[in-house]
Amino acid sequence: MRDAYDPAPLTAAPLTADSLAAWREEVSAALYAVTCGFEEKYGYGPGENAIHPPEAGDRAAAGRLAAESAAFAELALYYGEIGAVTMGDVGNAYFLHSGARALDERIPLREAGGTAPAVLIGSDGGGILYAVGADGGVWRSRRASEEAEFDRITNDLAEFLDLLRRSVHRFHKTGQPGLV
Repeated sequence: MRDAYDPAPLTAAPLTADSLAAWREEVSAALYAVTCGFEEKYGYGPGENAIHPPEAGDRAAAGRLAAESAAFAELALYYGEIGAVTMGDVGNAYFLHSGARALDERIPLREAGGTAPAVLIGSDGGGILYAVGADGGVWRSRRASEEAEFDRITNDLAEFLDLLRRSVHRFHKTGQPGLV
């Protein structure tokens, strides 16, 4: 996959604590840039745009996910390093749940196969849902409903986070909505 902001193919490196720290730093700076001059550009003030640190419950959820299935290893690493993410002013908005919330928000995802229910990791401002399936891929609902069909949008969480990173940069540069 390619996009106009970053012509490099979408090939994210495997997630590590260091790569997640770098992602958090880069995306936080880009979110800050989005909010600078936002009111002058759009006629109203920006909402919340932040990457929160994980809380104790998020880290506990990370451990439970890691023990549950190898397919959730990246998700467990992510929730050990990053809490809730709110990108209220990027495109149609993106919201990633905290680990504690995601652990409790599970759905059967027939499209992803496997025996473990998918983990709902977030949504966009229109209610489209994002889930990590038993195959480790990230899936997006076609409609704003848990009963909707889901399409696989990335092979893993690292690629999904890269799409979000690119979406923030693209929105800041062009005002165009995100890529996820």
